Amino acid sequence: MRILVIGLSNIGDAVLMSPVIQRLAGAFPTARLTLLVGERARVVFERDRRLHQVVSFEEFEGVWGALRLVGWMWRLRPDVLVDLRQTILPLLWRPWKALAYFWPIPRRVVHMRDRHLWRLQRQAPLLRSAEQNGTALGLVDEERTAVDRLMNTWSADGHGPLVVISPGARSHIKRWYPDRVARVADRLIEAHQATVIFTGEADEAAFINDILMSMRHRAHNTAGRMTLRQAAVLMQRATLVMTNDSAALHVACAVGAPTLALFGPTDPRKYGPTGPRDRVIQRRLFCVPCEQSLCRFHHECMRFISEEDVYDAASQLLRPT
Repeated sequence: MRILVIGLSNIGDAVLMSPVIQRLAGAFPTARLTLLVGERARVVFERDRRLHQVVSFEEFEGVWGALRLVGWMWRLRPDVLVDLRQTILPLLWRPWKALAYFWPIPRRVVHMRDRHLWRLQRQAPLLRSAEQNGTALGLVDEERTAVDRLMNTWSADGHGPLVVISPGARSHIKRWYPDRVARVADRLIEAHQATVIFTGEADEAAFINDILMSMRHRAHNTAGRMTLRQAAVLMQRATLVMTNDSAALHVACAVGAPTLALFGPTDPRKYGPTGPRDRVIQRRLFCVPCEQSLCRFHHECMRFISEEDVYDAASQLLRPT
């Protein structure tokens, strides 16, 4: 069986759609599963052995590229086509099933992960009873070994809780204040003997180093030293992951890590964690959630999240259940 999934472009969006890959791989373990996504999203699936091929939209740019994309899809001849991006490709491939691809999502389905799974069920109804096996990201042993090697260089003994902090976000208005992050990290080390490891993309390494320089205790910076999938392995081992609304939040949720999420302008009902021990901190303000890229006021949604609120929530999650 040949299955084509048309996915999204951003890293966070790609992680949110990873349960779709998990469901398809569990239902059709011998299928040739092809994924078409944006170039940035490829890092989420680059070593995922459940996938036969990962192709980026950027390979088909321009008018001629669009024609080549149609020809590529006709040569692929998928038996199952799942379109999470709402493109016109399903109309070109199976126009008689157009209603399944463009049927509006019910208002009761709010979270983006659930919306992707709803589209999957609508477009591939044979999956209604399929089980979800393994992790959503399909992590492999080589990625676990790479994390082991890095942890050994730090002599992380594992006696205390492992706290992973991801202080970045693509939008600066989603970031909590770095001086407060540093103070909370110090307090967790002092009170809980935690090993604190910061994660982020390569271009966030300097930003995270500034946080480490302002701390009184030792912590570690993996930004630029780990792939996204290796960071997922690290989060899977963590006692607590503390993050803003970012791709790191969705990675932590995908591997089932206990997560403390700090939300400002975005809606946690759509993008927040959903695990039984996960916590969201968001101030109740008249403008929240605005879901805007620029703040019209003075960033109160993040500024009013206090150090004490975050430390108390993190401490509760670190206590044994």
